[in-house]
Amino acid sequence: MTDFYKIRYRAVMEFLTLENVPPQQIHNRMTVVYGECAPSYASVKRWAAEFRQGRSSLEDDPRSGRPSEAVCEENCRAVENTVLQNRRVNVQLITDAVCIRTGSVKTILCGTPVDEESLCMLGAANA
Repeated sequence: MTDFYKIRYRAVMEFLTLENVPPQQIHNRMTVVYGECAPSYASVKRWAAEFRQGRSSLEDDPRSGRPSEAVCEENCRAVENTVLQNRRVNVQLITDAVCIRTGSVKTILCGTPVDEESLCMLGAANA
């Protein structure tokens, strides 16, 4: 998931948390709207707790460590080509074809700005 979509989802979570909507309802509503691209319940619960405690930033806290290498331009193109060849392909078939983990495929499908509207909104991530 790219930073743009993380910020977008967190803004929704912050707004609903400030309206005293429980995390489970926030997650349910986001799942209805965003489908498989919605953040997990654990993420919603964690961010709702942060916002209830007064957090105002939607950005990730800085952290050390090595960045993920699976979500790179080459793999994004490979996933896109796989989906364009067969729009009814599911995540497991993409995982097998591109040889990357399921989580990375989902991140590419639901989090890459170029692919978000063209793939996730068309339902490729839900197949």
